[in-house]
Formats: sequence, C-alpha cells, structure tokens
Amino acid sequence: MGVHGGMKSMSSIKIVTGVKDRLNGLKEHPRETYSDVIERIVNERATDTHDQPPFHIPLLYVRIHDTIHTPADPIDLSCERDDGEFILYNHEFHLLASAPNLHEALVEITDEFEENWKDYVEQDIHKLSSGAQLFRQKLISLIPEEFDRGDLMP
Repeated sequence: MGVHGGMKSMSSIKIVTGVKDRLNGLKEHPRETYSDVIERIVNERATDTHDQPPFHIPLLYVRIHDTIHTPADPIDLSCERDDGEFILYNHEFHLLASAPNLHEALVEITDEFEENWKDYVEQDIHKLSSGAQLFRQKLISLIPEEFDRGDLMP
C-alpha cells in the first residue's frame, strides 16, 4: 500500500466469495479489513524463508466484449500456490483470482480485467474520481484500439 499525504492509498478490487470467506477466517480482529489481512499475509510470507517466492506469468491476451486483445505490454501476474489453490494477482491493474487450477485462475483474471474495463473505461469520465481517471488511462494505454472504436463514452 502506498502512502500519500499520511493516508493509505486505497483501491477497490472484486474478491470472489471463496477468497472472502478465507480472508474473514484469517482476521485477527473484527475491524481488520481485507487490505489489512492481505498486507499482513504478504509481510509474513516475505519474512518466511521456507516459502517459495511467487512465480510470474505474463498475461498476453485479454477479453473485452467477447473480443480477444493483445495488451500493448503484457500484464505481469504474480502466482502463488496455497492449500492447493492457484492465486494470481497484479496490484497495478487491481487483479486478483483464486482457483483450483491455473486455467480457471487465468479465466478469472481475464474476467476481472474485463470488469475493470467496463467499470472505468466505459463510464462517463466526468463521473470518475481523479484516481479512477488515472486508472482508466492506464487501462486505455494497454488496449488503445478498443478505446478508439468510438462507441465508448468520452
């Protein structure tokens, strides 16, 4: 989490119900947020030398409205295994997925990307916060041809 002006920089990501249930079970205090739990887990894992570091997978294709696109730059996904689940994530693009196999996790990540596209790029830019507008531009820079089709809101 970044710090800006003394406050944590926050973003919202969708978390599948199974992952939410697991995160709730890991809370040490009722007021602990998902972000707090994830940050604590990451910090604990970083100090545990017995765990293997996450490996990385480039996301080379994304789907938007049933059309496959190749991002201008591949999206670097971190991948970890935990209790038989594959956990894929990319903080920069607000992506998180957990599934019993890598294929399902990649499908979930692709769905997450498409949801982000719909939530940020296909919305009226004037209704987005300044942070959301920056994230919107970041998404557009990955798939400019989809934005240039002309059927999206300005």
